[in-house]
Amino acid sequence: MRKLRFLPLILIIPIIFCIKIYREFDVEKMRDEIEKRYSQVVLDDRDNIIGAYLNSEEQWQIKGVEIPPRLKLAVLNYEDRKFYSHNGVDYLAIVRAVKTNLLEKRRVGASTITMQGVKLYKRRERTYLSKIEEIIESYKLEKYLSKDEILELYLNNAPYGSNIVGYETASQLYFGKSAKNLTWAEGATLAVLPNSPGLIWIEKNRDKLLNKRNNLLKNMYERGVIDEKQYRLSIKEELPKERKYFNSLAPHLTRRLVNEYDDRIIKSTINSELQKNIERIAREYGDYLNNRGIKNTAIIVVDNHSGEVKSYVGSQNFYDFQRNGQVDGVVAQRSVGSVLKPFLYALSIDEGLITPKSKLLDVPLYFSNFNPQNANKKYQGLVEAREALKKSLNIPFVKLLDEYGVDNFFYFLKDIIDFPERDYSNYGLSLILGTKEMSVENIAKLYYGLSQYGEFKDLKYIRDDKKIDGRKLISKGASYLALEAMQGVQRYGIDNLYLGRDGIAWKTGTSYGQRDAWAGGISPRWSVVVWCGNFTGEGNRNISGVVTAGQLLFKIFKVLPTENESFIKPSEELKKVEIDSETGYRLRYDVPSEEIDYPKDTKNLKVSPYYKKVFINSKGEEIDSRSKDFIESKEKIVLSYPIELLDYMARENISISNVRDEKIKIIYPLNNIKIFLPKDFEERKRLIVKVANPKNKKLYWYHNGKYIFSGRDRERAFDFLEGEHRLTLVSESGEVVEVKFYILRGK
Repeated sequence: MRKLRFLPLILIIPIIFCIKIYREFDVEKMRDEIEKRYSQVVLDDRDNIIGAYLNSEEQWQIKGVEIPPRLKLAVLNYEDRKFYSHNGVDYLAIVRAVKTNLLEKRRVGASTITMQGVKLYKRRERTYLSKIEEIIESYKLEKYLSKDEILELYLNNAPYGSNIVGYETASQLYFGKSAKNLTWAEGATLAVLPNSPGLIWIEKNRDKLLNKRNNLLKNMYERGVIDEKQYRLSIKEELPKERKYFNSLAPHLTRRLVNEYDDRIIKSTINSELQKNIERIAREYGDYLNNRGIKNTAIIVVDNHSGEVKSYVGSQNFYDFQRNGQVDGVVAQRSVGSVLKPFLYALSIDEGLITPKSKLLDVPLYFSNFNPQNANKKYQGLVEAREALKKSLNIPFVKLLDEYGVDNFFYFLKDIIDFPERDYSNYGLSLILGTKEMSVENIAKLYYGLSQYGEFKDLKYIRDDKKIDGRKLISKGASYLALEAMQGVQRYGIDNLYLGRDGIAWKTGTSYGQRDAWAGGISPRWSVVVWCGNFTGEGNRNISGVVTAGQLLFKIFKVLPTENESFIKPSEELKKVEIDSETGYRLRYDVPSEEIDYPKDTKNLKVSPYYKKVFINSKGEEIDSRSKDFIESKEKIVLSYPIELLDYMARENISISNVRDEKIKIIYPLNNIKIFLPKDFEERKRLIVKVANPKNKKLYWYHNGKYIFSGRDRERAFDFLEGEHRLTLVSESGEVVEVKFYILRGK
């Protein structure tokens, strides 16, 4: 009786133990922790792996999302035929296993797939107690998860030899394909491997593995799972001879994505075939550039229909360690040269400042102490705005930016790119020449926005259903006119590449010091931006936006799928405006005119700055109200070009009709500016005074009221001392001009 008193206690303890095990087993925690084990992989736009990374345990473990039927049937027939009928435990199997273990001194298992799933999670030592724990936890697992979820859990965590875990990983590394494409023989191979992965795998004990696979196939045939033909063909399949490797495409992007996203499976927008082709071009062209001292390239290709990035090349070759191939040139900040000019062109149209036919000054000009020059050091006098864009002339665009406003253009860029700087004054008018550093990604975003007729959006690297809102910053009409002008770009030396490539609007740029070569191209289907240079920042006389980057741009367009599209003219967004034929601005006076397309919803187009109304006497002489003949005078509309243009034309012996202006002007220095003059190697640097004197008049020079000399010089050097200076010029016809300026001397 005394012994019986402890019987309830003896019975209660196991019950309490089982309850404790059951309650402490957290299924959600299990799923969360298993989720963290998976390797991060990046897929292309067709769900093929383009990048895979070891997990925290230095294992390859790719999460499979849908078990293929062939693998599923093979596993069930090999591991657990009663899987869908039991509640996590096969009692008959356990009894048989215990009997075999005790009587035959041979260890056999009786674990169901559910129990194996628990075992793979906990990874306990093999004892009878641990087996009891597995049974209890299996019960709970079956309560909270479906059979398919349990099977998926098991196969995603099953060991397949070495550091390969999970059926999808094994399929990729053994057969070089996704598990959804497995044959019956391959499915059977993956079914038997987890049974003894340390003993049997493709590079070890291959005969044993082959026998186990074929025995499983035979059993499946005998059970009617596969037919005779499938069986005969399957047993003839050879085992893979060696382990394969994951595809590695767009490595700069895949590494970027796994750092930005916690998802185990990242579905990118990259097109593998296109990426392979463009990576090949980058390697081959990179080798060509290397022989010219240019070591690095970067490329991005955007699908205009979706905004998805289809190719991303951060360097000429990721594995080129000698040329810093692992640097991601797509996100590196570089001086962008002239690739921003199309946007100022379009914005200026929207602002009513120009039409494509408006004449812009292209002569030497000074803006405070800033003296921009064209790349070829040549000038055209007056040039149409569209021609200035086609030829990438610096002077007209600096002058245009001065009129449009540096602040307006700066904040336009900031609205799209969202860079941290806030002070536009750090860049000044040189902003349009590329002094603001940007990345290939930034420029691609801008060019993609232009392809969308002025609606700017973020680029897409991840496939999702999320709609990206855009910002309408340029009108459709102005965007179209910019694209139209860019289609007319012609560059000597690479015309064999772009001639015949209709429907491509493009622009190139070269940074100061020939450090960076850029080219951006837009077709109705694609936006492409390329950069060539050196990641170290060193300049090279061979670096040219046209030749260096332009060639690469059209090599890329050559491999892009085309649809024979052309840019659609947004006729509903355009109207006809009448302009004067001579200068290309809004018609105001009775002069020859023509009609052109112009955006509807823009500011009113300004009138020509080159026409003015004058009064003439009976002799045809220009007079003013002080003349006694003024009452009888007649109005006349004449061209009045800026004196800088007239002076340039005079220097170049180019005549302009109807020139009546006989003024003189001090071009440099400008009034009230401060000029810093450092020392040079031989002497103190002298100030070069520049004068516009179209009629080549004799001039009398005065410094601080004191006469110094006379002559017809248009330039003269002075060794002015530090401080305030006043320079006065008097022409032989009596005209007087004067400037005041300040000299700051270096030591």
